[in-house]
Amino acid sequence: MSTLSISIPDSIRRRVESLAQEDGVPVEAFVTAVLTQRVAVADADSYVRNRASKGSAMTMLEILRSAPKAAPDENDQLAH
Repeated sequence: MSTLSISIPDSIRRRVESLAQEDGVPVEAFVTAVLTQRVAVADADSYVRNRASKGSAMTMLEILRSAPKAAPDENDQLAH
């Protein structure tokens, strides 16, 4: 475990303290959870961008063209 010192506006600190109290957790646990979520979003974005860069629109269209011409299953239909 590491310690990270940061400077934040007083208004943000008060809001973080309030949110942590509402969640019933220490400020450190709340901030760790928020940072963990943000890092996960960034990692997912990087993963998707990386995968997308390896793809090909032409290949995707070929795959779609080869899909059977059939109505979707009842559970896959959109409600009107």
